[in-house]
Amino acid sequence: MRVLIAGCGDVGNVLAASLLQDGHVVYGLKRDISTLPDGVKAIGADLLNPATLTDLPQDIDSLVFMPTPARRDQAAYEDIFIKGLQNLWSALKQVPARTVLVSSTAVFGENNGAWVNEETNPGPTGFNGRVLLKMEELASRITRNPVVVRISGIYGPGRERLIRLATSDGLEIQQSPPYYTNRIHRDDAAAALKHLLELEKPDSLYVATDDLPAPRYEVVEWLAKAQGCASPKGIADEHAARGKRISNQKLRDSGFTLSYPDYRKGYAAVMKQRSEA
Repeated sequence: MRVLIAGCGDVGNVLAASLLQDGHVVYGLKRDISTLPDGVKAIGADLLNPATLTDLPQDIDSLVFMPTPARRDQAAYEDIFIKGLQNLWSALKQVPARTVLVSSTAVFGENNGAWVNEETNPGPTGFNGRVLLKMEELASRITRNPVVVRISGIYGPGRERLIRLATSDGLEIQQSPPYYTNRIHRDDAAAALKHLLELEKPDSLYVATDDLPAPRYEVVEWLAKAQGCASPKGIADEHAARGKRISNQKLRDSGFTLSYPDYRKGYAAVMKQRSEA
């Protein structure tokens, strides 16, 4: 298999290394190619500058579209996810047999603690979810056999915000009602993308998250105790939002197995790696 990863960042690098290990040919497209893993065929290009996309390889079997916006605002999201996809698609020499597009569980508007899955109507409330839903809709019009993967909050090496937050003095976190959060370890996110690239007949939509949606207070308290710190102060607010609980049943039914099925196993591995660094 010959794979082009457009926006080959943190998760993309893990995906690329795994694909290379299995003997696949991997092209990595990004502006700064210095961070690409050894063995990746580098393409130094900017998705927002069509002039840099004129020399794409001709023999791509699969495309993974997973760029990162330059800023966290609507204009930057629309630029990279809408214009960037249009520019890339126009520049491709041939239509890939499979296109995997990385979206986000931010497209789900649920905020009262209910369960959601691939059958749930999206209804995004934030600009990020709205733009990513537009990207999904664009992909369904222009691509052949698109596979959209809505990934929940990614954590892992270099993505340690909650680990640091848990050590903060005087930290206050909503405890009642519980505010549910959903996450996935970086390596599992990459593994899920690889799984869907290799799956014989994937569906058009999957959610990628771990097995255990968990209250944010519970996660932060566990991280605090794991680092020898005091538990955060729990806040009660009956009118507060409750988040959503995301099911990964469809992905697991397709044959995928998580290496880090819950936050305890995942964060324990991250903190062990930190201590050994």
